[in-house]
Amino acid sequence: MAKHLTDKDILNIVYLIDEWDIDRKLSWDNLCQFAEKKLSISSTRQTLQKFTRIKEAFNNKKIALKTG
Repeated sequence: MAKHLTDKDILNIVYLIDEWDIDRKLSWDNLCQFAEKKLSISSTRQTLQKFTRIKEAFNNKKIALKTG
């Protein structure tokens, strides 16, 4: 079962997004899997999207990856 995310968890996930490898497709599912692997944070796309900081970082990174 997914745990509630702390401020530290949110910051760590935002950092993962900011440092996302350009050769790896950024998707919510990939982010969830990577957060579990690297940070031991088990979460769903729906949970991550509830947090403005995570959603904004995700959207900004998607734009940056598309525009190069």
